[in-house]
Amino acid sequence: MIAELLLLLGSLAFLIASLGLFRLPDPLARLHAGTKASSLAVLLMALAAAFRFPQPGPLLLLAATVALVFLTAPLACHSIASRLVVGKNRGDSKCTKSKACE
Repeated sequence: MIAELLLLLGSLAFLIASLGLFRLPDPLARLHAGTKASSLAVLLMALAAAFRFPQPGPLLLLAATVALVFLTAPLACHSIASRLVVGKNRGDSKCTKSKACE
């Protein structure tokens, strides 16, 4: 019962993240929606799998997966956002020609 509820909540968080990618107005807000909500969704789904498969092997794999997502998602978001901000401030031709920097 708990695993199914966590899976449902994780799916809902992924749905909210994907809607945020389409509905939010600027790229920085889209990055925020994509990283924060999807990280929460991965955590919820990993917790659901931990309740479903409580053996040490799967728990170790789930912990490694969550740690990897929590380490890489903010770093990727930061590097993309800093590129957007720096490119927008200095008038980079790649940034000014695309709609991503509006």
